[in-house]
Amino acid sequence: MADRVVLMNKGHIEQIGSPQDVWDHPASPFVYGFLGDVNLFHGRAHEGQVHLEGVSLHAPEHASAQDAQAFAYVRPHDLDVQRYTPGASGIVATLERAIVVGPIARLELVPVDTPEGARAQVIEAQIGAERFRELGLKEGERLVVSPRRARVFLQPQLA
Repeated sequence: MADRVVLMNKGHIEQIGSPQDVWDHPASPFVYGFLGDVNLFHGRAHEGQVHLEGVSLHAPEHASAQDAQAFAYVRPHDLDVQRYTPGASGIVATLERAIVVGPIARLELVPVDTPEGARAQVIEAQIGAERFRELGLKEGERLVVSPRRARVFLQPQLA
């Protein structure tokens, strides 16, 4: 195992650092996607807030953004999953599939507000198998998911 890694994309260095630093602080969307499963949410960033599909996130690193196109990357284990209640804050989604293997429950969720005729984006979430059993979740049920942690990137502005 190396104590420093270099991630390259089409011959260009994307990031150099320790494996843990690269995992904890991916420098680009490419690095985030390269390191494994990730959910991608689209939204707008404005003065340190990012507004996604039903969720607002604090993003102080983008305090100067003015209604910029934003992308939030969230790993499956960084999503909070709750049973749906009216007025709940988060992305309302239907539990399409649940796979429990050992200590992990892998959930595949489809946002309820997917436009008709559009291809539904599948949100992948991971929770502990014990938590899954405690909640008594069933496929077809409505849930609410919200990011506990996200990494936000802004769409580069064209000059």
